Amino acid sequence: MKIILSNGDVMNKNLPLILLIILVVALSGCTGSDSSKTDSSKTTAVQVQKIVHENTNLEATIVDLKFDRDDIRAGEKVTAILFIANTGSEKITKETVEIKAKVITLDDTMANLALKTMGEDKKTRMIPPIEFETEIEPGNVKTISAVFNTVKEMQGRSLAGTYEITITLSVNGQKVEARVMPVTLKSGTPREFTPVPTPSPTPTPIPTSAPETVTTTEITEIATPTPTPEPTPYVAATPTGKIIQTRIVPRGQTDAFAESTLQIDAGDQVLWVNMIDRGYTIEEVDNKIPIITVRGFGRAKYIFNATGIYNLKLNYKPMRGEPSTQTITVRYNASQ
Repeated sequence: MKIILSNGDVMNKNLPLILLIILVVALSGCTGSDSSKTDSSKTTAVQVQKIVHENTNLEATIVDLKFDRDDIRAGEKVTAILFIANTGSEKITKETVEIKAKVITLDDTMANLALKTMGEDKKTRMIPPIEFETEIEPGNVKTISAVFNTVKEMQGRSLAGTYEITITLSVNGQKVEARVMPVTLKSGTPREFTPVPTPSPTPTPIPTSAPETVTTTEITEIATPTPTPEPTPYVAATPTGKIIQTRIVPRGQTDAFAESTLQIDAGDQVLWVNMIDRGYTIEEVDNKIPIITVRGFGRAKYIFNATGIYNLKLNYKPMRGEPSTQTITVRYNASQ
């Protein structure tokens, strides 16, 4: 079967094979580098996939995952920044990041038409694992950055479109978590970006006379009507040893958080005590933390190392009505 282009040229059935090569090339050239750069780009919503593993003392979670900017053009170099928290009892000395890319749609009409004839496996490609040697003590948060290149076009066809990126994290050789996020490559002339050094995410006092541009950015990211800006995000804090206990209790026809709001310091641990013989999952609405499971009459805990506002909902089966919610505000801990 042949596809006749509008200018009279002929494109044969090898177009799907060409697009397959494009996907491999488009995500080639990945490099790993330790980084503490936290540009003012917004966080992209992601899906969290926890991975069952044997060594339960070796735990880690991706506190947040974002790109260095939102406006990404096909042909530009991109940096994916991972904020990793050591939530276990063993020291992390090695991290491995695996990236899987799946094309969803292409803006070019003819290329997108050929894409629809391809199987799911042919739309997806892996890039070589990226290795890091960043040491993370239990209870600490550090960042690593994976840099990769995109390609502007192939054989005159633009590679602008939407992609689904899966980033899988391994620590000390054990896979612990994966995140799935949508990425859009826009059309236009590729630009060169020079990274701007920023301080490491260590707990330092925040000046009251911060520049207005920083304050405005934080208010925009919160997008909720509050009288003051949300605490500065991604402040790494060592565990304080302080445990904040909260309960899950029966309330009417639904089960609920006994305390709807909590205010804690970065590094504090929240302990949920289940007073009911039923299992629950606690989910943060913006996927800022992994899903937490609480068994019947059981307990679950989590150390909040990053400042911010966390909106949690309590899920269980069968559930009537809307789930109970709990808002945890994590403040900057100036004592650390």
